[in-house]
Amino acid sequence: MLKKFSFPISILYTLTLSALSLIKISHVVKNMPSFNDKVGHALAHFIFVVLWFVVFYYKFNFKYGKALGFAGLFSFGYGVLIEGLQGWITISRQSDFNDVFANVIGMVFALLLLLSIKKRVLKSNNTLLF
Repeated sequence: MLKKFSFPISILYTLTLSALSLIKISHVVKNMPSFNDKVGHALAHFIFVVLWFVVFYYKFNFKYGKALGFAGLFSFGYGVLIEGLQGWITISRQSDFNDVFANVIGMVFALLLLLSIKKRVLKSNNTLLF
């Protein structure tokens, strides 16, 4: 079932992440420590990579390695774009290299997890999802 809805779920997640990245949320989150912000960035991009990997692998039928590569590159490009837009078009948000670095860390952890899954799960039953 997740295979069937992976594309709309990924689009919705990306749009939601974009909105949350570009709107003023200081009244919602007050004085959040910088460390928590970076963990949030890493977690957001971890989920981003996993969702888009599922789309590329199952919906677009990319080979496993190609789906990993596209998901990683898409995450990196998206993260850089959003940080650039925060500094360029918003008044309440600012670009931060450390946010891009946190995004990359989340991306790398997702890619490592997906590589680990391939080595363990896919060899035994050739499917990642139910």
